[in-house]
Amino acid sequence: MKTTAVKKSDGQVIWFNPQVLPQIEPSFFDLNWHRKHGQLRGGATGRGFAHFIRFEERELVLRPFRRGGLIGKINPDLYLRLGAKASRAYQEYSLLEWMLEHDLPVPRPVAARYVPVGLCYRADLVTERIPDSRPLADILVEKELPATVWAKIGAVICQMHTLGVHHSDLNCRNILLDADMRVWLIDFDKCSRREKDGWKVQNLARLKRSLDKELTKQPLLFWQESNWLELMAGYKAE
Repeated sequence: MKTTAVKKSDGQVIWFNPQVLPQIEPSFFDLNWHRKHGQLRGGATGRGFAHFIRFEERELVLRPFRRGGLIGKINPDLYLRLGAKASRAYQEYSLLEWMLEHDLPVPRPVAARYVPVGLCYRADLVTERIPDSRPLADILVEKELPATVWAKIGAVICQMHTLGVHHSDLNCRNILLDADMRVWLIDFDKCSRREKDGWKVQNLARLKRSLDKELTKQPLLFWQESNWLELMAGYKAE
Protein backbone atom coordinates (compact mmCIF):
# COMPACT_ATOMS: atom_id res chain seq x y z
CA MET A 1 0.00 0.00 0.00
CA LYS A 2 1.45 3.36 -0.98
CA THR A 3 2.15 5.78 1.84
CA THR A 4 3.35 8.95 0.17
CA ALA A 5 2.76 12.50 1.35
CA VAL A 6 3.66 15.64 -0.59
CA LYS A 7 5.09 18.90 0.68
CA LYS A 8 5.62 22.01 -1.46
CA SER A 9 7.98 24.77 -0.38
CA ASP A 10 9.34 27.73 -2.39
CA GLY A 11 8.72 25.93 -5.70
CA GLN A 12 10.26 22.68 -4.44
CA VAL A 13 8.24 19.47 -4.36
CA ILE A 14 9.04 16.83 -1.76
CA TRP A 15 7.50 13.36 -1.66
CA PHE A 16 8.01 11.46 1.58
CA ASN A 17 6.86 8.49 3.61
CA PRO A 18 5.16 9.88 6.75
CA GLN A 19 5.50 6.50 8.48
CA VAL A 20 9.26 7.03 8.44
CA LEU A 21 9.41 10.84 8.57
CA PRO A 22 6.26 12.38 10.05
CA GLN A 23 7.40 15.77 8.75
CA ILE A 24 10.15 17.05 6.48
CA GLU A 25 11.80 20.32 5.48
CA PRO A 26 14.09 21.16 2.53
CA SER A 27 17.01 21.32 4.98
CA PHE A 28 16.75 17.53 5.30
CA PHE A 29 18.44 17.26 1.88
CA ASP A 30 21.28 19.63 2.85
CA LEU A 31 24.53 17.80 3.59
CA ASN A 32 25.85 20.74 5.57
CA TRP A 33 22.78 20.59 7.80
CA HIS A 34 23.42 16.90 8.53
CA ARG A 35 27.12 17.59 9.02
CA LYS A 36 26.34 20.39 11.48
CA HIS A 37 24.16 18.02 13.51
CA GLY A 38 26.72 15.20 13.42
CA GLN A 39 24.51 12.94 11.33
CA LEU A 40 26.85 12.11 8.42
CA ARG A 41 28.25 8.58 8.54
CA GLY A 42 30.38 8.33 5.39
CA GLY A 43 29.35 7.33 1.91
CA ALA A 44 29.78 5.13 -1.13
CA THR A 45 30.60 5.85 -4.75
CA GLY A 46 28.53 4.62 -7.66
CA ARG A 47 27.09 6.45 -10.63
CA GLY A 48 26.89 9.35 -8.18
CA PHE A 49 27.79 9.57 -4.51
CA ALA A 50 25.58 8.19 -1.76
CA HIS A 51 25.87 9.79 1.67
CA PHE A 52 25.11 7.69 4.74
CA ILE A 53 23.26 9.56 7.46
CA ARG A 54 21.84 8.63 10.83
CA PHE A 55 18.65 10.56 11.54
CA GLU A 56 16.47 9.96 14.60
CA GLU A 57 17.80 6.42 15.09
CA ARG A 58 17.35 5.57 11.41
CA GLU A 59 20.14 4.65 9.00
CA LEU A 60 19.46 6.37 5.69
CA VAL A 61 21.13 6.98 2.33
CA LEU A 62 20.96 10.44 0.77
CA ARG A 63 21.79 10.58 -2.93
CA PRO A 64 21.87 13.86 -4.83
CA PHE A 65 21.40 13.15 -8.54
CA ARG A 66 24.62 13.84 -10.43
CA ARG A 67 25.61 13.66 -14.06
CA GLY A 68 28.61 11.57 -15.07
CA GLY A 69 31.06 11.62 -17.95
CA LEU A 70 32.23 14.71 -19.79
CA ILE A 71 28.93 16.54 -19.50
CA GLY A 72 29.12 16.15 -15.73
CA LYS A 73 32.26 18.27 -15.64
CA ILE A 74 30.35 21.15 -17.21
CA ASN A 75 26.88 20.51 -15.78
CA PRO A 76 27.11 18.33 -12.68
CA ASP A 77 23.51 18.28 -11.45
CA LEU A 78 21.00 20.03 -13.73
CA TYR A 79 18.41 18.14 -15.79
CA LEU A 80 15.88 19.37 -18.35
CA ARG A 81 12.66 20.33 -16.62
CA LEU A 82 9.64 18.35 -17.85
CA GLY A 83 7.49 18.44 -14.73
CA ALA A 84 7.93 17.26 -11.15
CA LYS A 85 6.66 13.72 -11.71
CA ALA A 86 8.95 13.29 -14.71
CA SER A 87 11.99 14.01 -12.52
CA ARG A 88 14.60 11.33 -11.88
CA ALA A 89 13.92 11.49 -8.13
CA TYR A 90 10.17 10.91 -8.36
CA GLN A 91 10.55 8.19 -10.98
CA GLU A 92 12.95 6.19 -8.82
CA TYR A 93 10.97 6.84 -5.64
CA SER A 94 7.72 5.58 -7.19
CA LEU A 95 9.41 2.56 -8.81
CA LEU A 96 10.92 1.53 -5.47
CA GLU A 97 7.49 1.84 -3.85
CA TRP A 98 5.94 -0.33 -6.55
CA MET A 99 8.70 -2.97 -6.28
CA LEU A 100 8.29 -3.18 -2.50
CA GLU A 101 4.56 -3.75 -2.98
CA HIS A 102 5.55 -6.70 -5.17
CA ASP A 103 7.99 -8.12 -2.60
CA LEU A 104 11.23 -7.30 -4.37
CA PRO A 105 14.19 -6.93 -1.98
CA VAL A 106 14.98 -3.25 -2.58
CA PRO A 107 15.54 -0.30 -0.19
CA ARG A 108 12.46 1.45 1.13
CA PRO A 109 12.14 4.97 -0.33
CA VAL A 110 11.95 7.64 2.35
CA ALA A 111 11.91 10.97 0.50
CA ALA A 112 12.50 12.53 -2.92
CA ARG A 113 12.95 16.18 -3.83
CA TYR A 114 12.48 18.17 -7.02
CA VAL A 115 14.01 21.67 -7.18
CA PRO A 116 13.17 23.74 -10.30
CA VAL A 117 16.00 25.96 -11.57
CA GLY A 118 14.89 27.97 -14.60
CA LEU A 119 14.37 25.52 -17.46
CA CYS A 120 16.10 22.80 -15.45
CA TYR A 121 15.85 21.06 -12.09
CA ARG A 122 17.96 19.42 -9.41
CA ALA A 123 16.87 16.31 -7.51
CA ASP A 124 17.66 14.17 -4.46
CA LEU A 125 16.54 10.81 -3.14
CA VAL A 126 16.61 9.31 0.35
CA THR A 127 16.21 5.60 1.01
CA GLU A 128 16.64 3.36 4.01
CA ARG A 129 20.09 1.81 4.30
CA ILE A 130 20.17 -2.00 4.14
CA PRO A 131 21.60 -3.09 7.53
CA ASP A 132 24.94 -4.92 7.57
CA SER A 133 25.11 -5.10 3.79
CA ARG A 134 27.99 -4.87 1.34
CA PRO A 135 28.34 -4.87 -2.46
CA LEU A 136 28.83 -8.27 -4.06
CA ALA A 137 32.09 -7.03 -5.62
CA ASP A 138 33.61 -6.21 -2.22
CA ILE A 139 32.63 -9.55 -0.70
CA LEU A 140 34.19 -11.46 -3.60
CA VAL A 141 37.54 -9.84 -2.83
CA GLU A 142 37.54 -11.63 0.52
CA LYS A 143 35.85 -14.98 0.08
CA GLU A 144 34.27 -17.53 -2.20
CA LEU A 145 30.50 -17.73 -2.18
CA PRO A 146 28.70 -21.08 -2.13
CA ALA A 147 26.53 -22.17 -5.04
CA THR A 148 23.41 -21.56 -2.95
CA VAL A 149 24.19 -17.83 -2.68
CA TRP A 150 24.87 -17.51 -6.41
CA ALA A 151 21.56 -19.26 -7.03
CA LYS A 152 19.78 -16.80 -4.71
CA ILE A 153 21.28 -13.90 -6.66
CA GLY A 154 19.99 -15.41 -9.88
CA ALA A 155 16.55 -16.00 -8.36
CA VAL A 156 16.20 -12.39 -7.19
CA ILE A 157 17.21 -11.07 -10.62
CA CYS A 158 14.65 -13.40 -12.21
CA GLN A 159 12.01 -12.13 -9.78
CA MET A 160 12.79 -8.57 -10.88
CA HIS A 161 12.70 -9.52 -14.56
CA THR A 162 9.44 -11.44 -14.18
CA LEU A 163 7.86 -8.25 -12.86
CA GLY A 164 9.16 -6.48 -15.97
CA VAL A 165 11.69 -4.24 -14.22
CA HIS A 166 14.69 -3.32 -16.32
CA HIS A 167 17.69 -2.35 -14.19
CA SER A 168 19.67 0.00 -16.43
CA ASP A 169 22.89 -0.49 -14.44
CA LEU A 170 22.77 -4.07 -13.19
CA ASN A 171 26.30 -4.72 -11.98
CA CYS A 172 28.16 -6.39 -9.12
CA ARG A 173 28.12 -3.20 -7.05
CA ASN A 174 24.36 -2.73 -7.24
CA ILE A 175 23.79 -6.17 -5.74
CA LEU A 176 24.17 -6.24 -1.95
CA LEU A 177 24.46 -9.17 0.44
CA ASP A 178 23.63 -8.68 4.11
CA ALA A 179 25.01 -10.54 7.13
CA ASP A 180 22.54 -13.39 6.54
CA MET A 181 23.49 -13.62 2.85
CA ARG A 182 20.16 -12.21 1.75
CA VAL A 183 20.24 -10.53 -1.65
CA TRP A 184 19.25 -6.90 -2.21
CA LEU A 185 19.12 -4.78 -5.36
CA ILE A 186 19.88 -1.04 -5.29
CA ASP A 187 20.32 2.05 -7.50
CA PHE A 188 17.27 2.21 -9.74
CA ASP A 189 18.02 5.58 -11.33
CA LYS A 190 16.86 5.59 -14.98
CA CYS A 191 15.26 2.16 -14.52
CA SER A 192 11.80 1.32 -15.74
CA ARG A 193 9.09 -1.28 -16.18
CA ARG A 194 9.00 -2.94 -19.60
CA GLU A 195 6.58 -5.32 -21.26
CA LYS A 196 8.67 -7.21 -23.82
CA ASP A 197 11.37 -9.74 -22.91
CA GLY A 198 14.22 -9.07 -25.34
CA TRP A 199 16.08 -6.81 -22.92
CA LYS A 200 16.50 -9.48 -20.23
CA VAL A 201 19.39 -11.27 -21.94
CA GLN A 202 21.26 -7.99 -22.38
CA ASN A 203 20.58 -7.11 -18.75
CA LEU A 204 22.18 -10.36 -17.59
CA ALA A 205 25.09 -9.87 -19.98
CA ARG A 206 25.72 -6.46 -18.42
CA LEU A 207 26.01 -8.07 -15.00
CA LYS A 208 28.42 -10.69 -16.27
CA ARG A 209 30.59 -8.03 -17.93
CA SER A 210 30.78 -6.17 -14.65
CA LEU A 211 32.03 -9.30 -12.87
CA ASP A 212 34.59 -9.99 -15.60
CA LYS A 213 35.74 -6.37 -15.42
CA GLU A 214 36.09 -6.57 -11.65
CA LEU A 215 38.33 -9.58 -12.12
CA THR A 216 40.72 -7.51 -14.26
CA LYS A 217 41.00 -5.04 -11.36
CA GLN A 218 41.23 -7.73 -8.69
CA PRO A 219 43.04 -10.78 -10.13
CA LEU A 220 42.42 -12.73 -6.88
CA LEU A 221 38.69 -12.11 -6.99
CA PHE A 222 36.67 -15.18 -6.02
CA TRP A 223 34.81 -15.26 -9.31
CA GLN A 224 34.91 -17.86 -12.08
CA GLU A 225 32.75 -19.11 -14.91
CA SER A 226 31.21 -21.87 -12.80
CA ASN A 227 29.74 -19.18 -10.50
CA TRP A 228 27.87 -17.73 -13.45
CA LEU A 229 26.40 -21.15 -14.19
CA GLU A 230 25.26 -21.36 -10.54
CA LEU A 231 23.67 -17.92 -10.82
CA MET A 232 21.89 -18.85 -14.02
CA ALA A 233 20.65 -22.10 -12.47
CA GLY A 234 18.96 -20.02 -9.78
CA TYR A 235 17.58 -17.64 -12.40
CA LYS A 236 16.06 -20.46 -14.45
CA ALA A 237 14.71 -22.30 -11.40
CA GLU A 238 12.88 -19.17 -10.25
